[in-house]
Amino acid sequence: MPKIIDEQARRASIAEAVLAIAARSGLEAATVRAVAAECGLSTGAIQHSFPTQAALQQFAMELIVQRVTERITALDGLPEDNDGDEATEAIAAMLFQLLPLDDEREAEARVWAAFSTAALVNPALAPYARKMDELLVSFCRRCAEQLAAASSSRGIGANSAAIAAPASAPAIAPDDRSLQGAHLHALLDGLTLHLLTDPATDRRRQAEALVRSFLRQLAA
Repeated sequence: MPKIIDEQARRASIAEAVLAIAARSGLEAATVRAVAAECGLSTGAIQHSFPTQAALQQFAMELIVQRVTERITALDGLPEDNDGDEATEAIAAMLFQLLPLDDEREAEARVWAAFSTAALVNPALAPYARKMDELLVSFCRRCAEQLAAASSSRGIGANSAAIAAPASAPAIAPDDRSLQGAHLHALLDGLTLHLLTDPATDRRRQAEALVRSFLRQLAA
């Protein structure tokens, strides 16, 4: 009786192998031969599911987008009755899940950095990079909106925020959630790059402090 192959499970296993290799050695190391060795399949089996290297990379990149979408969906939204301080900490905790603050998230960030770099010169990968960017932009804007709502609930309006904000606060109109979200997104991107360059514990703690400081300024 011929062996029944779960094609979806095999494709997922192959994509996982691509991600593992890319995290360790970079995307260019994820050749068909290396992927086959990683997941214990023949090169023929890999090519049956993914006829080209480009198809293999696209599927792996799609898997990353799917995972981040699921993670953001799970994180999105504050519990009821948060005051400004609690909201700031709750939103910070959500944002920390998108930063390489531990070995697992660092591996994910390295993979995404590799794919993002490849997408600059590979038009087939570019839509996935744009999709990821859109997800993060939207999420950061919602974080800004949720923080503003929690701050308003304790009686702080936009005008008082503009007056009370310290000189170091972001030069953004206090009621412009799109710009606040864009600023937050840029902060996360910059911190991710810094942490990939130097993942030392003190740098990770500094990154957490910077995110909290930015959120407090938005909530001031």
